[in-house]
Amino acid sequence: MEILASIIGALVAGALAKTAEIGGEHAVAHAYDGLRKLIIQKLGKGGAVQSVEDDPHSETAQAALAETLTKAGLGADTELARHAETLRAAVASAPGAAGAGIEVGNIIGKVNVLVDNLVATGQIRLGDVRAETGDATLTNLTAGAAAPKKG
Repeated sequence: MEILASIIGALVAGALAKTAEIGGEHAVAHAYDGLRKLIIQKLGKGGAVQSVEDDPHSETAQAALAETLTKAGLGADTELARHAETLRAAVASAPGAAGAGIEVGNIIGKVNVLVDNLVATGQIRLGDVRAETGDATLTNLTAGAAAPKKG
C-alpha cells in the first residue's frame, strides 16, 4: 500500500507542478512524462491517469487510479516506485517549488490516517489530519533540519 500511495502521490505532485508551470523545468517534465507513460504502458489504458492529470486534487480520480493499479497488480510495482521517487525528487528540487518546506493540505481517511517521516529544511505545514474512524498518527516530523542521509 505504501508503494501505491507513493506512485499516486508523485503523479499528483507532478500534475500540480505541471499546472503551476514548475513543470517547465526539464527534469520535472521529463520525470512526470516518464511516470505517466510507464503507468499507461503497464495498464494498457490511460483514462484513470488522465483523470488525475485533469484534476490532481480530486480524491475520486486518485481513488480510481489506485483501484485500477491494484486490480492490475501494480500496487507494489518497484519500477513504478522508482519512477515515482525520481519525479518526487525532481519536483522538490525544481526552481520555484516549495523546495525547502512541506505543505500538506487536508488529509481525511475513512479508517486510519498515517503521515510518516516528513523532513523539511524549512517549515512543515499541515492541514486538517483526521481519521473518521480509528487512529490518526503523525510520526517523525522534522522541520528546520537537513534530510537524514540514507546509508
